[in-house]
Amino acid sequence: MNRFSSLIENSKQAVRYWWLLLIVGIVLLAVGILIFIFPMQSYLGMAVLFGWVMLFAGVLEVVLSSVNKHFITGRGWMLAGGIIEIVLGIILIFNVALSAATLPIFLGFWLMLRGFSAIGLGGDMNAMDIPGSGWTIFAGILLLLCALWILFQPLVFGTAAVVVWVGISLLFAGIAACSLAMQLRQAHHCLDNK
Repeated sequence: MNRFSSLIENSKQAVRYWWLLLIVGIVLLAVGILIFIFPMQSYLGMAVLFGWVMLFAGVLEVVLSSVNKHFITGRGWMLAGGIIEIVLGIILIFNVALSAATLPIFLGFWLMLRGFSAIGLGGDMNAMDIPGSGWTIFAGILLLLCALWILFQPLVFGTAAVVVWVGISLLFAGIAACSLAMQLRQAHHCLDNK
């Protein structure tokens, strides 16, 4: 019984910071919407913006995974993904020429990383019987499909296509992050009631 109580307490601590992932999702959604509102922004501006979004999302995911030391599963995916996003974000911010030349490839790999992360975390939430985890897995699959499409034809993408796909991809990534945050919130409330 003592072990079960300890598990409940550790899980309460782990899901307490669900709102950090919600912030990541809201930022990704907001930037995705802004891209469609202002489609004539320059390609270089898009590369720099993408770098900042990636850096911000990576920092928040590293913080979230760090405060979830006792989380049962999924923490390693989030930590590794956050570290990779920080490194890629810094590269994109400080090397604008490289960013502009390789934006479709960075976009493809970033979406693939986010897709695998969403699928893995959604699967972990499903294993814990938290309702709605299927939406996180579905969003992860959509991200993977977008990533593969981009990576198989990165040179086909022109400036306009990259802008559109960055917007769509950020919307998918934001939906996946918000969905997972709501699942963590629900788990937090369930654990608080026990």
